[in-house]
Amino acid sequence: MQQWILFSVFFLVTFLFLGMVTLSENFFKKYKNQILIVGFGIRILCIFFPPLWEDDWSRYLWEGNLIRNGESPYQISPLEYFQRSNLSDRETEVLSQINHPDWTTIYSPFVLFFFALFSAGFSGIFLKLTYLIFETSSFLFFSKGRFRKTHLLYWLFPILIKEIYINFHFEILVLSLTWIYLSFLKNKKIIISSFILGLIVHIKIFSILFSLYSIQSMKYKQWRRNWIQWTQSIVSFFIGFFIYYLIYYLFFPSTNDFGITNLFKFGAHFKFNQFYEPFWRILGTIDLKTLPFLLHFITIIFYVFISLEKKNRLRKFQSISRRYDFYFLLSYLLLSLLPVYNPWYFLILLPFLVTSKSNHISPWILISIPQLSYLTGARLGIEFSYFYEIPDSILLLEAFLSLFCLLWHFKQIFILLYKISNISNIAPKGSIGYGNRN
Repeated sequence: MQQWILFSVFFLVTFLFLGMVTLSENFFKKYKNQILIVGFGIRILCIFFPPLWEDDWSRYLWEGNLIRNGESPYQISPLEYFQRSNLSDRETEVLSQINHPDWTTIYSPFVLFFFALFSAGFSGIFLKLTYLIFETSSFLFFSKGRFRKTHLLYWLFPILIKEIYINFHFEILVLSLTWIYLSFLKNKKIIISSFILGLIVHIKIFSILFSLYSIQSMKYKQWRRNWIQWTQSIVSFFIGFFIYYLIYYLFFPSTNDFGITNLFKFGAHFKFNQFYEPFWRILGTIDLKTLPFLLHFITIIFYVFISLEKKNRLRKFQSISRRYDFYFLLSYLLLSLLPVYNPWYFLILLPFLVTSKSNHISPWILISIPQLSYLTGARLGIEFSYFYEIPDSILLLEAFLSLFCLLWHFKQIFILLYKISNISNIAPKGSIGYGNRN
């Protein structure tokens, strides 16, 4: 009953937050300090809340303490450890709540070392406090005290606060390092930014989406002069990606698989929260996820690019991409092709919104929609259902809400296409890429 009350309050707060997204920039300028204080205070309060409908936290604590005892989570499953004698009451409590206890870990070495450093005594409080310090310092470093509307919306985003400071999810490591990466990239420190990007991708492989920022910062016309710097950046990226594999191997030289086999097996054998699956099933076809929408979107992006005036085309396209959330939409559709749609995965899209010039509400709703996947059949009291099984009615609701937001946002893009078309018709001959030259 307590968790249902907390979850109901969370949904209400999320709706109120979505209302704040529609407020003007002046509101956020006026109440900037109050928003920062409220966001920080809520984070501190949530540190002391128990996890809400989640069990990943137990694996974080167990694997961190396993490394502290000199044993590798890549080689020992919780089930094997649970069969040992002389376990403390706290160890028994944590182990009994681990999901898939017969599986060894799928997390990367950096994440495991982080758990080992900040989960002493199977306590999650210190881990959450570390999240808070890391996030706050990196976000302040990124913003440099100049908080725009999107910065403050990020700071108040209830889903972020819930998933990190109540449910322990380590996506905050990705986000915090991304703020540092973007800061160095903005200051033209390409080598170190590439190293940090490699570390980010090491933590969460689909963070490779952030490479869009590095790609847009490159000066392609000067590639011959800058090829040494490009090469150094690529090498720096791979050092950032592989260095913790090497460090982990030095600690545990018998390691021969860093969870990669498990990761592929996990993707092949499990499907979580795929809310488009029943949508396609109703239409009598295979599960296409968001593939058709992705192909249409790529076509639109290509058309926008070639329709722009050739002079400074790339710079103009980058400006349009930030204004109409192209990076966000592309990344959202790509994430929706994964076999698993865990609600907290979508948090890694937040940097695209914080750096965007758009004030549209639909991206915030798209990130919020997967939260409905917590309403599983078992939690709703439906008989003969697995704990993770989501009723088709909930999945269809998520799918239609997602489609509505995508179509709503694409309306803005179609308006852009209409404007480009008009410009093409009136522009001087030869001034438009592939527009009307007559």
